[in-house]
Parts: sequence; C-alpha cells; structure tokens
Amino acid sequence: MDNGNLISVRESSTEFLSKGKILHLYGPPKSGKSTLSATIAFELAKHDLQVSIISTERPIEIRMQYMIEAEGGYTRELLETISTSDIFTFDDLIQTLIHDLPTIELEMDVLIVDSLTSSYRPHADPISLTLLRKALSTLQSLAINRNIAVMYTNQVASTMTTNNDFRPVASASTRSYSDITTRLTRRSNESTEITFEDLNGEELEVLEPFTITALGIEEFEQLFQVLE
Repeated sequence: MDNGNLISVRESSTEFLSKGKILHLYGPPKSGKSTLSATIAFELAKHDLQVSIISTERPIEIRMQYMIEAEGGYTRELLETISTSDIFTFDDLIQTLIHDLPTIELEMDVLIVDSLTSSYRPHADPISLTLLRKALSTLQSLAINRNIAVMYTNQVASTMTTNNDFRPVASASTRSYSDITTRLTRRSNESTEITFEDLNGEELEVLEPFTITALGIEEFEQLFQVLE
C-alpha cells in the first residue's frame, strides 16, 4: 500500500481512507452513510484487511446481511472476517472510545464508527461536547500511534432548505479532528454524491453521483480504487 492509502478516488487519485488518518463522513438521514460504511468494510475485507465496526444506531450487520442476500458479490464468509459491535448509549460509547480501546491490543487495519454523534445529539451540552472532543482526540491518537485508518459517520445539525444548506453536528470539533471531511447529499433524482470539503466547509471536489440499492453502492469500483 502506498503511504498507507487504502482507498482513493479513481479519477483524481484523491486520498479517501488512509492508515494514520481520520475520515469524517456526514450527511442527512437516508443519504447512505451506513450503506457506504458497509460497502467500504466489505471491499477492504476482500483485500484481507481487518475491519472493526461500532454501530450506535441500527446494527450495521443487519444492513450487511441484506447486501449478502441481494447476491451482489458479498458473502457470509466475508462478513465473518469483519468485527461488529453495537453501542447504543453515549456514556457507553465514550467509555469504549476513551477508556477501553486504547488499552486493548486489537488486530485491525480499519475502525469504523457509525455513527459517532447519534447518541450525542440528545445530550448536546458543554460536558457532552467535552467528552466528544476527548473521543475524537483518542481516535486521532489511535490512528497515528497504531497506524490504522479511522472512519466515522456524523449527523447533520442545521435545517436544510437546499441540498448544501447543512453542516455536521459539532462542526468545529468534528472538522478540526479529522484529516478528510466528506459530505453525502441526496439529489432530486434519488442519486447520491460525495463532496470533499476543507475545514471551513468549502467544496474541494465532487464525485460522480451514485445509486444506493439492496446491493450497496453499485458504482463503488467505478468511483474508488482499493489499493493493495
């Protein structure tokens, strides 16, 4: 793997998911965050990479089972190589991220948290924000010190009046602790697109729209290159 880069944009070679770095993926409900997370996990597992997923809403394993049943190329044997766990409260998530993970020697190349902020939003007070920042700092340290790729999904905070009129939950913190920030947007024709953003939320690159089906992200291989 070139410089730890696991996944890059096929057309532009833009870095997407790399060891030692954090990928922040945010978007509104039903924009495909969990489906993209599941697709990434499956595609990396195909390359014998060790992937661990923490789900904080609906267990992502259910979505992955649907993708297997759709017979699009993913198998139960592949799913068995992916570690999945469910954590549904903010306190338990903070305990796991801040206190448990740093002390456990886990064999993993990629850690996916889907979603980092779903259990935080009901508690969005100064104390909870401080804990969220500590969790982000811990994820940053894990990425660097253990040389793993970290990806987390995030909710949106503001009301949408147009496709681009929203920002991620805890925007300043989630952006500043992340190396790469991407936004998922549902278009009027029901397709979805990924936008790369800078720290201020300005667009850097917009990928070709894709569709989400029972199979997952059908255009994944056209959009991304998984590096061996």
